[in-house]
Amino acid sequence: MKTKSYASALRKVVAKMNREMYSRIKTAAEYQKKAIRALFPQKVSGHLDAIEKEIKMMAAEIISDLVSKDRKDDHCQEADDNKQTFKVKKVEIL
Repeated sequence: MKTKSYASALRKVVAKMNREMYSRIKTAAEYQKKAIRALFPQKVSGHLDAIEKEIKMMAAEIISDLVSKDRKDDHCQEADDNKQTFKVKKVEIL
């Protein structure tokens, strides 16, 4: 009984730590973004927004292509597994 309650408590602590770590990483990324934008003039802000949007769309497209390729490969593999193989023997007719 003690090991089950210990494991449950440990899972809760790890989950809480993961949430806290995710929150800290997200906050750090926001500060990093602000610091990079501070290096450029105000006029460039609109260009940076457009570049950020394009990069996000490219990443989403790449991920989508990879997922669809994996699905296609899995489907082709299943089709190959379902095919029957026949052995052929060459016969000479005299």
